[in-house]
Amino acid sequence: MKNHDIISAATTLAATTPKKIHQQEHQQEKENEKSIIFLSGAVDSVREGTDVELEFRQLSDFYYLTGVDESGFCVMIDLQTHLVYLIPPIVPESETVWKGKPDSSSELLQKYDVDCILDEKKLSDIIFRQDYRKVHVLDTFFSSYNNSSNSSSNFFKKILLQGESKLLQQQQLQFDTYTLRLAINEARLTKFPYEIDMIRQAAVVSSHAHMALWQHRHSFTTEAQLAAYFRWMCACSGLDRQAYIPIVASGPRASTLHYTKNKMPLPTGQQQGVEHTLVLVDAGAEYRYYGSDITRTFPVSGKFSPEAKTIYNIVLAMQEAVLARLSAGVYWSDMEDLAVQVLCNELIQIGILIGDQDELIRLGIPYAFYFHGLGHSVGLDVHDVGGRTAHHSSDKEDHKLEYSPFMVDRPLEPNMVITVEPGLYFNDAYIRIWSQYPGFAKYFNLKQLQRYYPVGGVRIEDSVLITSTGHENLTIAPKQPEEIETVMSAAAASYSFIPSSSSSSNYCCVDKSNSPMQCAATPATPMLVPPFSSGSNHCDNNNTSNTLMDYHHQQPPASSSFSTTITTNTANAAATILPTPVSSPLNHSYRFSEE
Repeated sequence: MKNHDIISAATTLAATTPKKIHQQEHQQEKENEKSIIFLSGAVDSVREGTDVELEFRQLSDFYYLTGVDESGFCVMIDLQTHLVYLIPPIVPESETVWKGKPDSSSELLQKYDVDCILDEKKLSDIIFRQDYRKVHVLDTFFSSYNNSSNSSSNFFKKILLQGESKLLQQQQLQFDTYTLRLAINEARLTKFPYEIDMIRQAAVVSSHAHMALWQHRHSFTTEAQLAAYFRWMCACSGLDRQAYIPIVASGPRASTLHYTKNKMPLPTGQQQGVEHTLVLVDAGAEYRYYGSDITRTFPVSGKFSPEAKTIYNIVLAMQEAVLARLSAGVYWSDMEDLAVQVLCNELIQIGILIGDQDELIRLGIPYAFYFHGLGHSVGLDVHDVGGRTAHHSSDKEDHKLEYSPFMVDRPLEPNMVITVEPGLYFNDAYIRIWSQYPGFAKYFNLKQLQRYYPVGGVRIEDSVLITSTGHENLTIAPKQPEEIETVMSAAAASYSFIPSSSSSSNYCCVDKSNSPMQCAATPATPMLVPPFSSGSNHCDNNNTSNTLMDYHHQQPPASSSFSTTITTNTANAAATILPTPVSSPLNHSYRFSEE
């Protein structure tokens, strides 16, 4: 990939961001002040007290600026000339027995999109000779430096801070610990075309792995086996790294947001209430450092009970209402309000909540069942950076930044990749807090609530690309309950195999000249394709609105206990912002910032 394109965007932001956000602090800064970006990558690490190596994973910011997937490298970028200096680690000859011979300077120049390979011993001399006045580092720089056990900080101290004391004594060198963080966060929020391709490929493989779980669930008896099979299916397609630890939660554990133990047995037919039991799988593979984030919930028995389908369809209605309006220019807070509006209306319809919808929302009552945000950015990290307004910590000694909720004060933009992940959970502790709060018991029908408790929890999550006219759903795993049941009932023979290079999977990448190319060898194995069409995963609507107007969801089959189609009318689109809760048992901390 052409990292100079990324660096140009990031350095431009680095030059403009301080004047917009920290104008008072930088009003006397010279426009032609010579400055650099200095960033160190990840280093190899071992299990504590042993020489057993842990799996290496490059720091996302370093990979974003360099594309280097190796240990111990640093990068220096001259913000005036935009020259990129890659600084490789010094590898003692004795270590080559274990690690092999490192690449030469000429090999590194061929391998990476940089201008110069710089010996770390010459770094201080270059800083003096070029008369640099400012060094942009990440906001974690000083906290890492103070931790003597951190290998990366030792590396900083050895090759950079030895010269810092001399420069600081001459009052020539300043360290900016926040501008680079703001610039990188902003740059990473919107994706380049090749980044979108990486995420799309990760989402396609992950979608097939989810479907494979449904089909073969009878082969497994524990959550751990399902998690292992998901990893194996991704690895067979060439994606051997997960974007995060898979969550495989069955029964009541599905109401725990980040349940990663994955160690309990799956309910069997002999257990009471098993017909209602669902399995929530939140898992996504990573392709060339770019991740996917997908959640699907399916019945352990292979067929949704009426109660389970009712709860599932509520979550599906929440997501469909949001997706119907999702486009550039839409405010994410409006979409979060819309999802809560749908949830509250449906819980009233099935008798779990009692009262007026506006009052329930004003008090925050629906959050007893839905206690995380609607979504987040996806990219090099599954909870990717960007989309949050930053400000300095109130502690002047703390060099860190504090961040607002996701996309709280700006509309969505084209080429953002976000998740849409509503949920509905029957979490004992959380529901007890709300229902037993003074004055709140009257809003809950506890008898009706007990009917749905065995369902546990439901989350439906897609990774979605924002476009100028709508969105593209990068997740191709079906989510209608009838489709899930169809896959679960399908025999292995009913699946057809297609080569991984098929255009239907959109497997493509970008070469070093930014030209698209087919990557027939990645992934190298066939993919399972369901024997039905799950419908279009494209949704570009020219008439998309960012207002909370009518929402509709499809009518389920007559056998379902789900409520009828709901319509919510608003006479004035400009006045559709829902009221903010004015009281709650958790002092307004009733919802986590993101799942």
